[in-house]
Amino acid sequence: MYSKQFPQIMQQLSPTYTVPAEPVFLDHLLMNIGKTIQIKTIDESLEGILTGVAIDHLQLTVDDLNYHIRLAHIIYFIGKP
Repeated sequence: MYSKQFPQIMQQLSPTYTVPAEPVFLDHLLMNIGKTIQIKTIDESLEGILTGVAIDHLQLTVDDLNYHIRLAHIIYFIGKP
C-alpha cells in the first residue's frame, strides 16, 4: 500500500528492495513504542517518544516534530523506564 503522494509510475512498477534486518534490535525497539528513549546516531543524539518502528526506520517524536531515522544510522538506543 502506498500513500496518495507516491508517484503513479512507482505504484505501477511496484518497486522492491532488500533491507538487511536485525530482528533482535527491531524487537527491542518494538518493546519501547510509546516510551521516551534516547537514540544515538552516527551524527547526533536525540531524545523523544518512539512513535513508530518499520523494517528500515523508526519515528521519534521530539516536541511536535516527527523524525524518521534509518535504522542503519543508529548506533544504539537507551530505553527509559
